[in-house]
Amino acid sequence: MLWVGIMIGVVCTLLGRFMFQKRSSSVQPTIATFGKHSKDIMYIFEVRPVYRFRYISPALDEHIGAGTVEASYADPSDCFDRIHPDDVEILMSKISGNCNYDEPFPQRWRTNDGIYIWFEEYTTPIYENGEIVAVQGVIRNMDAARARQKELEQLCERDSLTGLYNRHAFDGLVSELQDGPLLPLGLITLDLNDLKQVNDRFGHVAGDALLEQTALCLSRFSPDAFRLGGDEFVIVSQNGTEQTVLDLIAALRCDFDRHELSVSLGFAYQTATTDVLDLLRKADQMMYQEKQRSKTLV
Repeated sequence: MLWVGIMIGVVCTLLGRFMFQKRSSSVQPTIATFGKHSKDIMYIFEVRPVYRFRYISPALDEHIGAGTVEASYADPSDCFDRIHPDDVEILMSKISGNCNYDEPFPQRWRTNDGIYIWFEEYTTPIYENGEIVAVQGVIRNMDAARARQKELEQLCERDSLTGLYNRHAFDGLVSELQDGPLLPLGLITLDLNDLKQVNDRFGHVAGDALLEQTALCLSRFSPDAFRLGGDEFVIVSQNGTEQTVLDLIAALRCDFDRHELSVSLGFAYQTATTDVLDLLRKADQMMYQEKQRSKTLV
């Protein structure tokens, strides 16, 4: 996709220079015809002597809303009003020359419906006597692509059976916390006591249902619940107190009892740490001790 954007940018640059310099009276109709059939937004924006649009393709109306092209011609500040507040700096860097024009510019623009849409822009400056006098660009709607990317990222981080975060997501959190500041951190580990017996007696469909029910219980009490694999689950509690973790364990036990789920729990807590794996080892030790006690009582 990058080379396509670059090629379009080159074409737009050549046409933009021709139009800006007014070398031929037939240039503007040529650009209008070229831009009319493209779904990408093409524009030429004059920086000096005054801000104004020399050309905007009709695709802008299709993406932002009817009347946007006309409004932009009438008032060039309309684009400044529409850009997301966090992306204003990107817009200003493009028209000032304080940027790398070899890289695409991601940005969000507000539609007539008040919704922000992601776009990616390839921009080329036009210079006269060493000063930027105009910029032209090709802007592509990336909203659908970003939505698909986000969906794929979520799929990579979610357990397909339970919908909880998976081991990959947990490892990512471990790395993120290790690189961050010290903070209060608690970890709860959980293991089903009778999954193997359920699988052996009733089949894996029943075992999967048991795992799904366990995940539902966990997700009711914490957004940071993970299935590490098999019947191993973890809850990460950040910036809470030890009592917060103990209260969460008590609530979980009540919910598991209500749903007749037999589990073993363990936890570890430190007021200032980034070592999630150390907490995991300590919580696992407590959990396995509880599991052994439950087997002894049977």
